[in-house]
Amino acid sequence: MFDSRRIADRLEQVTVHDVFTDDDREVIESAPMFFLATADENGQPDCSYKGGLPGFVRIVDQNTLAFPNYNGNGMYRSMGNIVKNPQVGMLFIDF
Repeated sequence: MFDSRRIADRLEQVTVHDVFTDDDREVIESAPMFFLATADENGQPDCSYKGGLPGFVRIVDQNTLAFPNYNGNGMYRSMGNIVKNPQVGMLFIDF
């Protein structure tokens, strides 16, 4: 109806890739924050803010990111969820 399938397919072609690019590294490693979406073993979602000085997230290799696990509210939902369900979403915003 709105031609959204064609548009979505094209966006996927130009934005989805299997390895980190130099552009990814520039955005990610200069970010002072990101949002981490996780889900528990039952699929119940959680999303949390993660922040630090630019460079607190590093691209270790073409497929791996590393970031510190700071004790925020002491609930450890993000890390607890990742232990049970390694599927995550990370949103980096370049303002």
